[in-house]
Amino acid sequence: MARMHCFGVIGDPIEHSLSPYMHNRAYAVLGMTDHHYLPFHVRPENLAEAVLGMRALGIAGFNATIPHKEQLVALMDELDPMARLIGAVNTVVIRPDGRLIGYNTDGYGFVTALREVFAAALPGVELLILGAGGAARGVLAALLAEGADRITLMNRTQDRAVTLAAQFAASFPGRLITAQPWSATLPAARLVINTTSLGMEPHADPVPDLSGLPESALVYDIVYAPPLTPLLHAARARGLKVENGLGMLIHQGARAFEIWTGQAMPVAEVRQGLRAERGVSSLF
Repeated sequence: MARMHCFGVIGDPIEHSLSPYMHNRAYAVLGMTDHHYLPFHVRPENLAEAVLGMRALGIAGFNATIPHKEQLVALMDELDPMARLIGAVNTVVIRPDGRLIGYNTDGYGFVTALREVFAAALPGVELLILGAGGAARGVLAALLAEGADRITLMNRTQDRAVTLAAQFAASFPGRLITAQPWSATLPAARLVINTTSLGMEPHADPVPDLSGLPESALVYDIVYAPPLTPLLHAARARGLKVENGLGMLIHQGARAFEIWTGQAMPVAEVRQGLRAERGVSSLF
């Protein structure tokens, strides 16, 4: 009998996750009938026990979503350099000897999706990141790894943005990484990336004024449901190019798939399935 290869995703909540659909569709397309991917509801207080259980059950690897990414770092036996820089883990490999290897594929997913809609070279481009949490850390690290050298951070709690800017400026000398107060009007930037819950229920924060953005600006919101967030709706009304986070979701999953299986995820088929069967779509 063929050995089963089991993977999964942990989170709290977990019902919303599209990862099981993505990976299981990829297995089906590639004829990998001995691979399975399952969702696991894990509360924060049970994280360490759940990881031990994964190892004991022979699960080969798992993804992590909110709120476990940062807490997983301390539970790993080894960290990939990007996961160490970001300070969060979203993909875990469980070796046959039980060792836990932590990766972060969020940055890869973001940059790969960004390249589908934004072809300009990043050095010299004015970039603006809204937020200073875990998602912002992943996006910032990925942009810097791609050569971005002019990045402004804006966060409701400015101290967090100042701390984040200083930390990454120390790791990337020569790059201009600054923080400025949260403002009703966004500063001029060619690329704006929102990593916050801006404008989304139950958060009632008003969408900032986009009039300072150049006509060539792209506004990218890492949220993918709904496809058109309040920020993207406002940007589109101004005639700006917009994109949501579905591409990032797919490509971060594709990188995890490759780490675990050594094969490329059939991204086109996965994206088509999400659009046709799940009613989730990107905007390009």
